Amino acid sequence: MTKKFFQNIKAREVAAASLLGALAALWEIIPGPPFDIPFPLYPRISLDLTGIPMMISLLSYGTIPSVYTSLIGCSIIFLRGNVPGGIFKLVAELSTLLGFVLLKKGTVAKSILAITSRVAVMTAVNYCLLPFFYSMPESTVVGYLFPIAIFNLMQALINIIPAYLIYLRISKSKKIGEPLLASVDRKPR
Repeated sequence: MTKKFFQNIKAREVAAASLLGALAALWEIIPGPPFDIPFPLYPRISLDLTGIPMMISLLSYGTIPSVYTSLIGCSIIFLRGNVPGGIFKLVAELSTLLGFVLLKKGTVAKSILAITSRVAVMTAVNYCLLPFFYSMPESTVVGYLFPIAIFNLMQALINIIPAYLIYLRISKSKKIGEPLLASVDRKPR
């Protein structure tokens, strides 16, 4: 079952997902605006652009390539030694992607579900893991849940809206990578 599932992924999709993941990782590394803006209600977290390539991967290539893009994009957080941050980021991005793919049609409905999914999942994750990773008392964590929910709503919008606009522009020409690869694939006359 698993082997058959992954056989449907083309090399071009893996290459595009890898490039988009590298872009997300690069944007994770670059400090300061516009790539990293501290959230005013809770400055330990920041709004960023790293979710945009992940959403483009989902829209252009599907669920599995977008998960791959997310793993690559979030891996840099782990490699820099921030395991809690990496876990929070990966869960947040995957919950956004999962919310988007649960519905079959309707970009607005899919976006609303993606935002709702991210906010709900991250509220539960923050409630459970903030005390574990940062030794916060429960009363402090509960006080942070609403500001962090607002952050997750904003971050989901930052991920979805630009990604969708970029996807629309790309899909008018072709899938990412096809124009370049199509010229290489042509046989000389």
